Amino acid sequence: MTDRSDFTDEQWHALTDAPVAIMLAMALVGEHGPISMMKESAAGAKAISRPAHSGPADQLIAQIIPDAADKEARHDAKQHMGGTTPNVVVDGLLEDVSKAVDALAAIPAEESAQVRQWYYDVGAAVAAASKGVKPAEQELLDRLKGLLSL
Repeated sequence: MTDRSDFTDEQWHALTDAPVAIMLAMALVGEHGPISMMKESAAGAKAISRPAHSGPADQLIAQIIPDAADKEARHDAKQHMGGTTPNVVVDGLLEDVSKAVDALAAIPAEESAQVRQWYYDVGAAVAAASKGVKPAEQELLDRLKGLLSL
């Protein structure tokens, strides 16, 4: 079973940043008001803290969850902003997810697949949380699916 000790600090940081990066990216592309944003945040937090699937990466995901839950989404957004457009910010957030995917390449395929599916489920939960999945959200989900090799 893979656990925290199997990764460098940089890889672990990428693994724990990815769920929040996905949540934030989905929020940026969504067309919503304050109530929808709250629904999306709640759905994303639930998807992070209660993964839908059970499998060989359960222990690893259980170790990622507390660190991911402690992340500051506002800090992550500022890190990518720099006076730029939401699309550029989303691209930067997806680059963060790509680093997590790279870190997962070193673990058994079944575990990597489960973690990557969990990441996707976070994005799907956010997209579905408010009045259905909008075209921009579906486009991002499609990009995410490709990035995660699902």
